[in-house]
Amino acid sequence: MDNVRAVRRVVLLILALNALVAGAKGAYGWWSGSLAVASDALHSLLDAAGNVIGALVLRAAASPPDEGHPYGHRKIEIVAAALIGILIAGGSLRFGWSAVQALMAGHPAPEVTSLGFGVVGGTLIVNVFVAVWEAKKGRELGSPFLVADAMHTASDVIVTLGVIASLIASRAGVRWADAAAALGVLAVVVHVAWRILSSNLGVLLDRVALDADRIRAEVLSVPGVMSCHRIRSRGLEGSVAVDLHLQVDGSMPLRAAHAISHEVEDRLKQKFPGFADVTIHVEPEDEPEEGL
Repeated sequence: MDNVRAVRRVVLLILALNALVAGAKGAYGWWSGSLAVASDALHSLLDAAGNVIGALVLRAAASPPDEGHPYGHRKIEIVAAALIGILIAGGSLRFGWSAVQALMAGHPAPEVTSLGFGVVGGTLIVNVFVAVWEAKKGRELGSPFLVADAMHTASDVIVTLGVIASLIASRAGVRWADAAAALGVLAVVVHVAWRILSSNLGVLLDRVALDADRIRAEVLSVPGVMSCHRIRSRGLEGSVAVDLHLQVDGSMPLRAAHAISHEVEDRLKQKFPGFADVTIHVEPEDEPEEGL
């Protein structure tokens, strides 16, 4: 629960910063008529929307296992991270279409002033800080949500640099620069959405969480283990579930075989701290190995 509180504190602080950035970009985009700045404001607004989702679901994700959810509720966080990707992709479509129309019809160049460079430059500094700090905290706290959200914020840095370039070009009289930059924002948004969705959907589909050969090598280092097979892993970083079959001397007393299985479990949890659950099936060494 302490870990969840720490993650929520990070989310709430970043929410405030993202809301500030989105407001500043949105106000200037509306005043100047810049599609590029307005679409960049949408990008930041979606950052803030993702933070709101995180603040709402993180407490539920930390709830302990219950009768209806024996494996816990951590996947709620994964669902929230995937929703960020969907929000990013969906929210970008309108601005993408507006940019296409502007290129076809000849959108007038926006009003570019020193204030615009100050606003966009200031938000760039905030984005760099948020992206670096949130990714660092996500790794420290083992939070896929923070890591996914940091990826989105990092994309804001690239997008904002492109927007600054479009402002310079627009001020120099290049009429199509603003609409072209807006389309560039759309391309980055779609790319980030795909990265977030693909990484989190893999967890929901029980993609392998840890290489079986690494687990096998550790299991075989325990005295008394003859063989190890049917190694499976799933889950997310910080909450990995593993099940496996191990073979021991068939004449060994049950109590001794049980002790070996406990030693295997302890060894795995020491070697891989993110293991939340290890299920071990003990077999005699002359039992044919099955499947995986």
